[in-house]
This record gives sequence, C-alpha cells and structure tokens, in this order.
Amino acid sequence: MAAVTLENVYKSFPARPGDRAVVPMTADPLAPVEAAPAMEASKPQAEDVHQLQAKHVDVLRSINLTIEDGEFMVLVGPSGCGKSTLLRSIAGLEELSAGNIWVGDRLVNQLPPKARDIAMVFQNYALYPHMSVYDNIAFGLRRTGRGAGEQGSGGASNQLENLLVGMTSRLPKGWRYMTARERAIDRRVRSVAALLQIESFLQRLPKQLSGGQKQRVALGRAIARNPQVFLMDEPLSNLDAKLRAETRAQIVKLQRQLGTTTIYVTHDQTEAMTMGDRIAVMHQGQIEQVARPLELYNHPATKFVAEFIGSPPMNFLSVQFHAPLTIVHPLFRLTLPEVWASALQKYDGRDLILGIRPEHLTLSTAAPHNLPVQVELVEALGNETYLFVTTTAAANTTHTALQVRIPPDLTVSIGEQLWLSLYPEKIHFFDPVTNLAVGRE
Repeated sequence: MAAVTLENVYKSFPARPGDRAVVPMTADPLAPVEAAPAMEASKPQAEDVHQLQAKHVDVLRSINLTIEDGEFMVLVGPSGCGKSTLLRSIAGLEELSAGNIWVGDRLVNQLPPKARDIAMVFQNYALYPHMSVYDNIAFGLRRTGRGAGEQGSGGASNQLENLLVGMTSRLPKGWRYMTARERAIDRRVRSVAALLQIESFLQRLPKQLSGGQKQRVALGRAIARNPQVFLMDEPLSNLDAKLRAETRAQIVKLQRQLGTTTIYVTHDQTEAMTMGDRIAVMHQGQIEQVARPLELYNHPATKFVAEFIGSPPMNFLSVQFHAPLTIVHPLFRLTLPEVWASALQKYDGRDLILGIRPEHLTLSTAAPHNLPVQVELVEALGNETYLFVTTTAAANTTHTALQVRIPPDLTVSIGEQLWLSLYPEKIHFFDPVTNLAVGRE
C-alpha cells in the first residue's frame, strides 16, 4: 500500500476548431482557434502569443492533493470537470503537461502503466468477452508475472514442468498439469472469487452475467493483483438504483478489509458522501475543496461546493448586510446570531449571497422576518416531501426558485401561498464576487 501525492498537476489538450481561447482578451472578444492563422499577419505580436495559448485547452490546472496510505478518496464533480482525466493521468493512460505524481516514494511520471503497480476499474468493466470469469481475473496475474516466485527454483524442475504442461495441454482442462506458478495463480483467483462471492460464476463468460456480477468480476481482476493503489472510474453508473446501493456498500466493505489506497471517481454526490473517507470536489479542472463528507456539507468553502453537495441543493438569495447584524431582502428582514458579528463587518452596506439548505426552511406564518412564496410543484416521497416554490414578486425583483423539505404528514397544494421561516443558525454567506464562503468568527 502507498500514499499518492499530486504536485501542481496540469493537463492540456490541443484545442479543436471552434474552441475559444482560455485566456481572456482585453479588447477583442474570444476568437475561435480556426481563425488564428488568418489573423496572424494583422495582429500585433502580443495577440499572436494569445492565439498560441488559445490552441491548447487546460483540462486540469494546479492540482495539489495527497491521498494517505489506505485512504478511500473520492473525486466528485459534474461531467467535464476533469476528474476522469486526473484518474487516467495517475494510471499513466494520459501524459501530464506539467507537475509530478508520486506513488509512495516513487515518482511515476515517466513510468508506463504496467510499472506503476496500480489497478484500475473502468466504467464499462472492460472484460474480455471470449474469456471465462476465471481467466479474466487471472489475466493480470499472468501478464505481470505475479506468482512467479513460487515456481521451482531448479532448471531441471522447470524443464520437466514445461514438458508435462506440453504433454497434457490437449487434455480436458481439469486434467492438465499446472505449473507451480499457475497453481499460485489458481489459489489467488479462487481466494478473490470467494471474497466477492462469485465462485459459482468462474466458468461463465461475461455475456452470461448480470451488470452487478460483471462489476464484481472487474473488481476481482483489480483485487487479484494486490496493487498499491486502486483507481475506480464511475464503476456503478451502469447499474440500477437498488444494485448500485448494494454494490456501493460492498466496495466500501472490501476496501476496509483490504486496506488498499483507493481513488474513486463519481459525479453522484450521494456515492461521494456515503463512500469516501475524504472528498475532493472538482470544478472546471480545479479542486474547490477537500474535506470529510460532513465537513463539506456543513462548511462548504465555495458557492459551487454548497450547491453541488447536498440533495436537493442549497438555495441562494441575494441580500444586503447592515451592521451590526441585519440582513435585508426585498421580501424580509432578519437579525443574525452574534457569531456573525466579526466576519460580516467589512460587508456593511454591501450585497451578499445567502445560502440555506431545503431542510432549514420551515412553514410558518406571515411576519417581517419570514419569506412569502408560492408552491409550484409538490413531490411526496413517503418519508419526506419536497416543495418547489418561487418567491412572491416584489418591486425591482424577479422570482427566485427555491426547494423546501418538509415532513410527510404536512399537506400542501400546488398554487398555495406560504410563508417560510429561515433557521438563522443554519445560514451560509458567500461573497458575490469571489463566490468564496464568508467564515464565522
């Protein structure tokens, strides 16, 4: 097992025709890459440099992250944020543009994938369709030479074993002679199969398995190699909801049993919250925040993290702060707890983004500190009910869509006018310019 350290990692791809420059221009609008050659003769030298920069798109930027030995780290973010590219870069399937990747005390930048001692589980399983489950699991062991140390040490013994293998190769599979190495591989395969409860599937082909069984075979192939690091790229995305929940629990249990450093990629924040020891939230090729699941939920570092982590997502309202502790919205005024006094002083008279989670809004009565809304949609799930509401229009304001989580025994109708009360101690604030969280003192 080993820790994985990423130092100032960058990854760029050549831009395609029609892609726009990454670096903003000061005078002209962003120009498509395909227009760059025609502009070279007429543009000043400074803009020629800009066009050269526009020929590359940064997919990963300034990634610095340490995954501790034995840790289950989850990379989460929306599609296109760079999380799979980062995973493939660690595996050696993508070449870095800049930065370093360490596995334990080894710098692996220049090592091929097979030399990094890393096993990867792909989103599409990547099983060999013509091989049995047994041979799929054993394939990596045979290719990497694992188990070779258990062969006979004498040259004559090796020659005899090779002769016996050749003589029995045409016999039925159960009657063939197995070398010491093959016997070691057989023990490993059957041990992994027992761990994953797929012993009865070993002679089947992948096409004869369900999605969940294929996923366990893909995991078995990775586990059998006993690597220093597991990489998993959205391995549950092809499973139905029930099977996804079951397999999720199995992966967490297996990782705890094996103690292998694991980096898991997903776009599903529920998977991230329930599986990871720590979570790294990615957005537009950068890491927004790294923290334990509840730390992310209760203390998001940016507006993006606050919106992405949590289902339903956090609600946002534009308000103005007035010292010492008053926030003003066109539809309500609210006095904040004393803990905000120091952190918000520099925002006196300025706008802020107020964040409040759906479960921290409650149905209340008409009052100056409550928010009037109209119900647009009701989703009754049995154990809880979600309300989709919009704020009542006020002078110089537009409707703001909000979500509210209420107990299932409350009955609410579409079109009904309600008043919502905000829990003052559960409010978050974000700077409208930087989108960074405003911390409490």
